[in-house]
Amino acid sequence: MQGNRRTAFIQIDQPALQPLPKQAYEYADWKERRVPFNYHVDYEKYYYSVHYSQVHKPCSVRATLTTIEIFVDGERVAAHARSYHGSRRYTTVPEHMPENHKIVSGWSSDRFLTWAEKIGPHTTRLIQNILESREYPVQTYRACMGILNFQKNYSAECMERASKNASEKRLFSYKYFKLALNQLDTAENTPVPAKFIVHANIRGNSAFAEGGLHV
Repeated sequence: MQGNRRTAFIQIDQPALQPLPKQAYEYADWKERRVPFNYHVDYEKYYYSVHYSQVHKPCSVRATLTTIEIFVDGERVAAHARSYHGSRRYTTVPEHMPENHKIVSGWSSDRFLTWAEKIGPHTTRLIQNILESREYPVQTYRACMGILNFQKNYSAECMERASKNASEKRLFSYKYFKLALNQLDTAENTPVPAKFIVHANIRGNSAFAEGGLHV
């Protein structure tokens, strides 16, 4: 070919070039989810609200370093600033909530409390404290559901003891309640060491010293 690299660039490449994009490329991570009953979609243990009418629908989460976007049927239904706050796991837009925080998909604060009352007063007190521990009760529904579901595998007595422990220490979380239950379970299943009994009618080790027929 005639010419050099520069002339080849001018003749072949330069006419095909397009302007650089106005914004630099930003990596995005995509996850497939389903909108849960509390209409807060999970991404890396943080929860972002969508409108309550989207409950149970499949959705896609697009996450960048700064933004969380949620899509249903290819349409963006929510966008949030990405949260990194260790103790604030929920991001809720008030407009996404049902009017006056009414029941969503059959769940409400009253229903959780009614369920807890069937277990006992300490469990009821714990659930009440958890419901009141966040700005919006719906942000606690996941924890309440997790705690009360332990009833399937633990007695009401164990649930009550763990609830009392958590309330006294003012640790209103699913994580601590699970730890308290596991500690109770471990303590109840630890074998009691055998006691050495001293009695006049029990022979000591000297009775076996010679072995054989003398034993």
